[in-house]
Amino acid sequence: MSPSNRRDVLAAALATLLPPARPLSRLRRADVTTIAERIGVLEHWDRRSGGRAVRDLALRELRAAIDLTSASTTPAVRTALLGAITRLANLTGWSSFDAGLYDEARPLFRLGLTAGREHGDTGLLCHLATNAARQEIHLRRADQALLLAGQVGGRLPAAARAMLAAVRAQAHALGGDERQAARHLLAAERTYERVTDLASGPRWTAAITVAKLGSDTGFALYLLSAATGRDNPQVVADLRRAAKADTSQARVRAMATTRLATVLYRQGDRAEADHHAAQAAALAATVGSARLASALADMRRAAGALAAR
Repeated sequence: MSPSNRRDVLAAALATLLPPARPLSRLRRADVTTIAERIGVLEHWDRRSGGRAVRDLALRELRAAIDLTSASTTPAVRTALLGAITRLANLTGWSSFDAGLYDEARPLFRLGLTAGREHGDTGLLCHLATNAARQEIHLRRADQALLLAGQVGGRLPAAARAMLAAVRAQAHALGGDERQAARHLLAAERTYERVTDLASGPRWTAAITVAKLGSDTGFALYLLSAATGRDNPQVVADLRRAAKADTSQARVRAMATTRLATVLYRQGDRAEADHHAAQAAALAATVGSARLASALADMRRAAGALAAR
């Protein structure tokens, strides 16, 4: 059977098993709660397996959620739906960025920022703006990253304020501004000291763990070292902390371990660098991320440069 005939047979079989989808005419709180639960699963999967694994599924959820805006409902449920759309736009933008689809990510982030402003949750808006800023940092557009970070205002959970400061530090580090990078790094660390219980805050802040912050501050110092040509002794400590993240944040561990190996190769510590490089390669095998692939390429170049000395 040819591939096209096989697809036709499968489609016909599926049509007999599944009833056609019917759009909701009335949206209830329980419907939005179910959407939020699915978003939580996809966000967890993204942290474990990378953006390539979840992007298409998240896009389908986003389209379906936007279609629900035409259903009749109460103002409170409509506000909850806007929150779900904001989270989905953030997830689809982030997973597109993580998959290396930068042009596709930008309009999704813009959609999320629009929905987030209408929804009114400043913390969720912070999460989205900082994720959009991370893409600009990855693309070496520090000014754009700072503009995005500057869109955040209002009251924020301590974990979100620490994350925002760390992202600002990365943007300043990219340009080699040691004073501003150091100021925001200090703010990130001192603010995070006020975090007592991530579980008591908004659900999305639970991912801003000690290891995640270490990955963010370590990356800022990593960028600063590249810009100035001088290593900061704290970069290894921060990346070590991030490399010990729990297994639910496989991408955080993989990125931090890769960058740690890169720094150690640059410092001439081949034995320890080789150890972390092997760990990074093993972790990367389970994570589909273009960002991680780029970091691994940097690591291999650093290893090659050390071997050539």
